[in-house]
Amino acid sequence: MKRRGSYAKVAARNADLLDRIRSLKADHPFWGYRRIWAHLRFVDELTVGKNRVHRLMKEHGLTVRSNQLLKAKRKPTGSKPSVLPLI
Repeated sequence: MKRRGSYAKVAARNADLLDRIRSLKADHPFWGYRRIWAHLRFVDELTVGKNRVHRLMKEHGLTVRSNQLLKAKRKPTGSKPSVLPLI
């Protein structure tokens, strides 16, 4: 059984792509992987998959972090209204 060779070509392509992703993130820090992918695909006209962009961004800490302070509270803070009894 023949083993595959090293992935030097893939690593080189990923390095070039990662440089472009980093430059886009420097210009637009709040863009997520989907918008970065769309820019690479339709503006730069690079054939690249969303999953590859997401994996590279996640491995190198370039994804957008969510702000938990902006999340709405899901539990009611007070008591629920009740019906008044009829006299």
